[in-house]
Amino acid sequence: MEQQKEEDLCLLMDKLLIKSLELMERDQELGVEIDRLTADGKLDLAHTRFTKGPTAVSSVQLPTEDYKPFRALHTVTEQLHDDDDDGELPVPQLSLEKHPIEPEEDRIDPAAWFGILRPPTLNSARDKFARSLESIVERANVRITLANYLNVFAKLNKRKAEAS
Repeated sequence: MEQQKEEDLCLLMDKLLIKSLELMERDQELGVEIDRLTADGKLDLAHTRFTKGPTAVSSVQLPTEDYKPFRALHTVTEQLHDDDDDGELPVPQLSLEKHPIEPEEDRIDPAAWFGILRPPTLNSARDKFARSLESIVERANVRITLANYLNVFAKLNKRKAEAS
């Protein structure tokens, strides 16, 4: 009976390690995606600056000391998910909340500073940075889950060592 428990424990540890390796691979994929999206977004911003000319971004469009502060259109919230009923602490998960543009709530679109007829590359850059933000939140969730798996693995490894 004791040997069966140890085999089950080893099997569970193997599954945790395989899942951890999958999460590490996903973390690397998301890192590459984030790098690509931000690099493409920066390139689009540079293209916008080049096509609009060096005077396209003037001091009128940039915030100064007397600018009115505004609230973010995207915010990150943390939610606790208790997947197990084993008495463990719940695992936090992050989510990205998108808020509509509402000037009365100080939620404005900073891209509007560049006028109504914005270059397509400016809109493309904004979209790429928004997708990058979504990937960043997903990567954070992957890392939180991975850390949780590794903590569980360490506990199982300790239990296995005590049983031996």
